[in-house]
Amino acid sequence: MSTESVVLPLVAFCWNRIGVAGDGSCPELATHIHCRNCPTFASGGRRLYDREPPAGYTDEWTDRIARPDEPEAGRTLPVVLFRVGDEWLALDVRFAVEVAPDRPVRRVPHQTDRVLAGLVNIRGELIPAIDPRELLGADSEGDSDPAKRRLLVIEKDAARWVLAVDEVFDIRRFPEADLGALPATVRAGPAAFTRGVFRWNDRPVGYVDADRVFAALRRSFR
Repeated sequence: MSTESVVLPLVAFCWNRIGVAGDGSCPELATHIHCRNCPTFASGGRRLYDREPPAGYTDEWTDRIARPDEPEAGRTLPVVLFRVGDEWLALDVRFAVEVAPDRPVRRVPHQTDRVLAGLVNIRGELIPAIDPRELLGADSEGDSDPAKRRLLVIEKDAARWVLAVDEVFDIRRFPEADLGALPATVRAGPAAFTRGVFRWNDRPVGYVDADRVFAALRRSFR
């Protein structure tokens, strides 16, 4: 018996094939960003927990867990690609909650922090909207087509913020081995918040250091 025999009846676990744990080709990812936000994922989870485990399943997993860990080969990093001005950036999908259409951001009276653009209503919740140009020090130039603008909702440790970005492209998976070092001469701007650079469509994409970004946000709202 293999684990695959348990998986196949549940829509073959689409999230492991075309979702964030697969090749990322599922068209629903453009709406839900992560499989955990998709109704298919929730339905599959309920059906899985309602099933009786097949014969030998517990013994098989007891044996697997008892084995020593082996290094994972060819690890890939699932990211959501977005643009701020001329800068293309990649954020780990674990921190991306939702992509929403652009909508009015309400200024906060007497607020002088330039990083905070205001508050925006996302599904009935008022969330701080961040100007990523001010946060990251990104160049203000670049295509700013209103039709492409999106609100990228990010979250860590139960705290949410909205990044008003110029474009959200898609979810992609990059081989971790392809992450290159930042040029030694780069010290400011978005590079200060990135861990390295990927190449995508002949352009550099900065891999966002989520810890630095969220730490900067927390400092701004003390």
